[in-house]
Amino acid sequence: MLGASLVAALGAAQPMRARSLRAPTYAFSALGFLPDGAKHATLGATRSCGGRFNVLHALTGAIAFTGTTRSFANASSSCLLDFTPLSTPGTYRLALPGTPSHSAAFAIGEDVLNAPFQMAMVGFFLSRCGQDVPPLAPSDGLVVAAPDGRPYGHRECHAADGLVDARHTGERHEAHIDGSGGWHDGASYGKYSVNTGFTLGVLMYAWEHFAERLACARVGLPARVSARAHAPPLPDFLHEVRWGMAWLLKMQRSDGTVHHMLAPSQLDAFSRLPDDDPNARYFSAWGTTATATLAAAGAQAARVFQKHDGAFARDCLRAARFAYAALLAHPEPKLPDLSAFGTRLYLARDPHWDEGVRLWAAAELYETTGERCFLNDAERLLAAFDAPARTCAHLRAAHSDWRRCKVSDQLDWDDQRNLGAVRYLTLTRASGRSGALYEQTKQQLAAVADAFASNGLADAHGDTLGGLTKWGVNGERARQALVLHSAELVLGANATLAWTALDTLGSLLGRNSFGRSFVTKLGHAPPAHPHHRPSMVFADAWPGFLVGGPNRGGGPKAWIDNWLAFRSNEVAINWNAGLAYASARYYICPTPAPAQRGRARPRGVHEDKTTGAPIRTQAPPLSALGTYAHLPDEQMSWLGSSSAIRACRREQVKLTGELLAAMAADLDATRGNRPPKPSVHIASHRGRARLPVIVRAAPGDELTQFSSQR
Repeated sequence: MLGASLVAALGAAQPMRARSLRAPTYAFSALGFLPDGAKHATLGATRSCGGRFNVLHALTGAIAFTGTTRSFANASSSCLLDFTPLSTPGTYRLALPGTPSHSAAFAIGEDVLNAPFQMAMVGFFLSRCGQDVPPLAPSDGLVVAAPDGRPYGHRECHAADGLVDARHTGERHEAHIDGSGGWHDGASYGKYSVNTGFTLGVLMYAWEHFAERLACARVGLPARVSARAHAPPLPDFLHEVRWGMAWLLKMQRSDGTVHHMLAPSQLDAFSRLPDDDPNARYFSAWGTTATATLAAAGAQAARVFQKHDGAFARDCLRAARFAYAALLAHPEPKLPDLSAFGTRLYLARDPHWDEGVRLWAAAELYETTGERCFLNDAERLLAAFDAPARTCAHLRAAHSDWRRCKVSDQLDWDDQRNLGAVRYLTLTRASGRSGALYEQTKQQLAAVADAFASNGLADAHGDTLGGLTKWGVNGERARQALVLHSAELVLGANATLAWTALDTLGSLLGRNSFGRSFVTKLGHAPPAHPHHRPSMVFADAWPGFLVGGPNRGGGPKAWIDNWLAFRSNEVAINWNAGLAYASARYYICPTPAPAQRGRARPRGVHEDKTTGAPIRTQAPPLSALGTYAHLPDEQMSWLGSSSAIRACRREQVKLTGELLAAMAADLDATRGNRPPKPSVHIASHRGRARLPVIVRAAPGDELTQFSSQR
């Protein structure tokens, strides 16, 4: 029998004791479950599986369901709790017979997954560049202000974007070109064509697949922002998509090619909101991948906006055709020279990257125009991915031919072929399509989807990637929903694939090895210290951002909730796009309509500020103190200028003694089951927080290694 001291309920108000910090006893999506969906939780066990478990009514303690714990193929110390047959809406808890402990309460209801979608779109709005971002509109359950009362938002920023010159752009003279708008991407305030276009593609797929759900979605846009829209007004979701697409159109050059990025020379502004950022920002040189991304996203946007904003749809198609013509003039990949930038680059040197984006562009242009030349190009590019289906049935870690698969097991800015493959398989203009090529591609889509499902069923936390960790792995997991749902569209409805997608979303919301949500201000113990500049300035996580998740060779535990943990705790628009898609399928329109609703009840302070939940899953030794005084200047470029680096080091010397004492007190508090002190010290400066320069890290953590080249 499990001892009571080992049962730490997910969402409990007190921190877990040191010996139970390894993992929470129950891990599941703290937001709850859909009545007709899969309902899976993971029990961290110290004995064999096969015993009974109960689902209790939270208020009365009466048993609502009884099941048998089952073992996982890939986890000997955990058991599966499957209570899918329980479909009655209500509030429940999990418990083991004969033990006094139980899980935190959770809900079963039709609208429990509205919040992840709404929060994902809030993240996009708060990332807007080139306009003032006023406080979010009050909405049920939405956190609109920091604990000190400051609403999340900023004044107009980066209105002067941007400059072209010889060093950054390759132009002969310096000039200003309008590059305002778009979204700040990642932790910094840069804007990137490839990732913006890819993000738009995922969002527009969400609209095409779930438009009937998203047309009524409320995403917290302030009324005066919505009022700036067009006639007729756009749905909130398309309002946000249009904002990103309008900026991408500005990145097109007079010859049809597209600038790769618009960013400052170096990462900076750690201690500033975007409206205080003084850095000059430059257009980069152009590249074929950025050009292909605009061609693809523009063609897709032409269809999406045709019924809502005809003039904008025509602009998008015109730009897409122009970009595609530029691609035809440059059939070989052209990588832009980005040596003048010390920021993230979104640059991959694999030629299949370029081919995959061209495939997506050709497929989208054919679907929009019906012109045979685009279908011919799409089929030529798709056929060039010539690995056999039996090879592509395995995830890339198991074979070396994944670069030649028609359907990849990963979908990201550096591997966009799936957007083209899915479009090809779901063409509405299918009469001229090659039957043989269609069957080959369909077989590979089925193989990848089946591999995801098999991995998810075998893993204790539903990990469909077979233990893969990478930069932005949470975004990768979220975007799997697009592949899984597309497989259902092509192959037919399949409960296993549908439940795999739902379980994967659940892993981002709490059913993981940390028992925590990976979305800021959402669910149990969400990330409190994301690598996100506005959050650093507020010393409080802004809402609605999916953090990157476990990275590098540490497996599913290689994540740390720390301001400077950019490799695992950063945010990015392509990750939020995955979260938006993954949750869009389950969005339920508010009832009654917004105009008929009573006054909304916004949440003030997120529950993670009051529960005392521990920030770390294990206490690091004092020897793990991380400082950067030993690093050369060239490895500190993420801080900006040399003077900023020197100031940072002076601050380190000043605060080291204070931090050591605080860490010792933190360890004592954790062992004594008292709430720990904050893990990062941020000094107040003129009403805003200064850059946290002293952090502590687990041994071997990313915080001891830096590179300005993502």
